[in-house]
Amino acid sequence: MPDPARRRVLKHLAASGMAVAGFSSPIRHALATGASPRLANGIHRLEGEVRFNGKPRRVGDLLSAPLEVVTGERALAAFSLGRNAYLVRGNSRISIADTDGKGADVWVEAGRLLSVFEKGEARVMTPTAVAGIRGTGIYVETEAERSYVCLCYGTAELAAAHNAGLRETVSTTHHESPRYISTQAILPAPVINHTDAELILLESLVGRVPPFALAGAHY
Repeated sequence: MPDPARRRVLKHLAASGMAVAGFSSPIRHALATGASPRLANGIHRLEGEVRFNGKPRRVGDLLSAPLEVVTGERALAAFSLGRNAYLVRGNSRISIADTDGKGADVWVEAGRLLSVFEKGEARVMTPTAVAGIRGTGIYVETEAERSYVCLCYGTAELAAAHNAGLRETVSTTHHESPRYISTQAILPAPVINHTDAELILLESLVGRVPPFALAGAHY
């Protein structure tokens, strides 16, 4: 039988119609010197109550997909899996399924997630939205009847869950096109609740620099 994380991902794909401060000192040192930290599948920061596949873990512990991350109120978790990195905020439930080492399917059942992905197929899904992406940074929040999606840089196909005819292709370099996505509409939104500093730190966990940092732009 498939594991629970993969079941959540596949169930949502079928429904959608589409198959900073406080990080560890090695990361801060790498950013200061311009060197890339050692790539690893593991936890880089924890605050508050966080469970990985139902169990509490520590900074430095190794992780592997499939993975379910559940955070309590005011909690936070930052970790890397392969060449992708994730920052999960409080009151969140996230499932991550590896797709044969060539990408990732991420199901944001509830809460808020900032993530960066290497080039390759990846999908980030919520109860009302699906984003098909390739090598991008993306921030997602869930609400009762809509989701907030900011493609921080890169290209993505955004679609409404349960309404496959409602979709939009978005290309950005620096937070130009945030969206609110419900089952009825895709609407413009402001930039909220995530920063360039967080994106820079996440990319540093997997040895990369976001394109806006190379261009000298910050938000």
